[in-house]
Parts: sequence; structure tokens; C-alpha cells
Amino acid sequence: MDLLACDFDGTLFCHNTISEADLCAVKRWRAAGNLFGIVTGRGFMTLQKELVRYPLQWDFLLCNNGALMLDSAGRTKASRPLEGHLAHELLTHVMTGECDSIAVFSDKEMHVLEGFGTWVNPVYRPPFISREEALQKELIQVSFGFGRRHKAMSIGESLKKAFDKKAHVQCSLSVADMTAWGVGKGTGIEWACEVNGWKPRNILTAGDDGNDVEMLARFEGYAMEGADKTVQSAASGIVESIAELVALKNPGC
Repeated sequence: MDLLACDFDGTLFCHNTISEADLCAVKRWRAAGNLFGIVTGRGFMTLQKELVRYPLQWDFLLCNNGALMLDSAGRTKASRPLEGHLAHELLTHVMTGECDSIAVFSDKEMHVLEGFGTWVNPVYRPPFISREEALQKELIQVSFGFGRRHKAMSIGESLKKAFDKKAHVQCSLSVADMTAWGVGKGTGIEWACEVNGWKPRNILTAGDDGNDVEMLARFEGYAMEGADKTVQSAASGIVESIAELVALKNPGC
């Protein structure tokens, strides 16, 4: 039994769709007795809005960069929340003044903080919430959204210095995500194996952006052809699609 964990946006979900080739490849992979999961920076709300469109089955989902684990039916299995004082510090930090929008995540829920703009991805319209109401929830991720990718990367680097060993900062697309210290996609995959009692012979990962680097480097990672050079350099190889990766690693599928 092998395990394949792949990123969603830009990896499995490309050009606003999941290709038929990738859907068939995942089906063959699981039919051969292997495990498959999606590991994404998205919260469950926006991920589910896309997944319901496809006949895709999985063994696990890791949302919010590994902070929320869900089972094969999309039910919450476990989470790794931010400490209350850290959530307060994040939502009141001076850096929030640089954001176009701020999203907060609690279990499967996603809200956008009042006083800022709508979420940076206009396809989704999460409900607004006040800062006070947000801090009453057990948050698992705070995401700072920006109009431009380069600004997210720049602010992300400043946040890494400001919250060194206090929070884990992961940047992708035009967003800087904040989770508890030590919570990331790579540690999330290890956590999923531990919680579910899985002992795969090999763990394969696939991704295309900065928040995928940890899992690509920790396991046998494959970067997508369009990924930045820094992402590709962390990987064991480069592939065009999940279908190509499945064919490469398990030709019998």
C-alpha cells in the first residue's frame, strides 16, 4: 500500500476543473489498494464547493495546510487549533493594516473579518464576522489576503520573522496563511497516518506552490511543470499531471 497526497489548486484542480484523466488515475490508484488524499491550504467550505462537482473519492482530506483532518466522507476527524492568545495577536497585529481581506477558519467554517474587503477569490463569498465574534471561536487558521501575489510573499516573509516559533506562515497564490507552530502539509500527512494507523510503504506528494515545499521535501515529492523554480528544487521530480505521476509510479494502475 502506497499513499499519494496532492495539493488542490494548480495540481489537481487546474484551469477551474479536474481533468477526466486525473479522475480516472485517482480511481485506478485507489482500486489498486493505495491511499489518496488532498492536502490544501483551502478551508473545507471552498474545497467542498468544487469537489461536489466531480465523482472523486478520497481516503482523507487535510484542509487549512494540515490543521483540519477529514475522513473519506468529509467528516471532521481531528484538528490542530491556534492557541487563543495567538489568534488574538494575529487578528490585532499591525500587519493586518496591509491586507485587502482577512479570513478566519473554525472547523469547517470560513468567515471574512468585518472592516476589510470581500475574500480575494471573488468566486467565493464567505459571510462576514466581527473581530470579537471571531475570537470567541476555536480558530485553526487565519489567512491574510492581498490583491497581488508579490505583496503576499513580501508580507509573508515579514510575518515569519514577527511570529518565529509562534506560528507557521505559509504563502501561496496571493494569500499568507497562519497556522499553529509546526502545523504544515508535511506534518499533516504524518499526523493523518498516525491517527488512522496507516503504514504505507511509500508516501508520494505533488504540489505547485510555496505551501507545498515542506511536503515535497519531506516525502517523495513531485512538482508540477508550471511551478516556480524554488518549488521544483524541493521535489524529487517534475510531472505534468497527477495522471502522469500515477502512471510513472504505478504503471499497473
